[in-house]
Amino acid sequence: MRALVIEDNNDIAECIQQSLSDMGIASDWFVEGRRVEDAFRTEEYNLLILDLNLPDCDGLRVLRNFRKKGRETPVLIISARTSIDERVSGLDCGADDYLIKPFDLQELDARVRALLRRENNVRNPVISFGPLSFNQSTREFELDGEPLELSQRERAVLEILIRKQGQVTSKDKIAQSIFNFDDEASVSSIELYVCRLRKKLANAKVGIITKRSLGYALQLETT
Repeated sequence: MRALVIEDNNDIAECIQQSLSDMGIASDWFVEGRRVEDAFRTEEYNLLILDLNLPDCDGLRVLRNFRKKGRETPVLIISARTSIDERVSGLDCGADDYLIKPFDLQELDARVRALLRRENNVRNPVISFGPLSFNQSTREFELDGEPLELSQRERAVLEILIRKQGQVTSKDKIAQSIFNFDDEASVSSIELYVCRLRKKLANAKVGIITKRSLGYALQLETT
């Protein structure tokens, strides 16, 4: 999962990015609204978090242009504009949700989870692969019905693999999904996380296999 944050307040942006990271969601942050199109041409995002009062343009104009290009990515507006007319305008321009500043990070987390579930047309929030299950609402894994203790990055890697349901995902694709622009992403880092995950899945009837030159996939034990 990856989100794009457009926010001109450094403190607010850092809090949002930390909150997303705690949910296992990688994010990129820019101040200017003009950066949205360049970012979406470069990366695949599951969510756009957009402020309206930007230094280079009005966020509503950014949103209108975004939707005119046919982009269907969920958009969460965060703004100090509190009037009903402003909120209605934001939603009418194509936003999926509108959160008024100042806001509690718990409410932000809940709205982000709801938008991501909606993006995936999720009615049942639990994804299963054999004895392994992932709850998209709580973003927690269970193995044989017991909680699986994972670091943020381990959880992010395993989420990518369980969503693929046994299909192969390349190391580069995994890195693009879990690292921010400013992180030092490397193939060796992904190998390290997969190694740790294999240890935590040891003796289970599900594991991670390597497809040479292709990437990784979940596989069920056949015996």
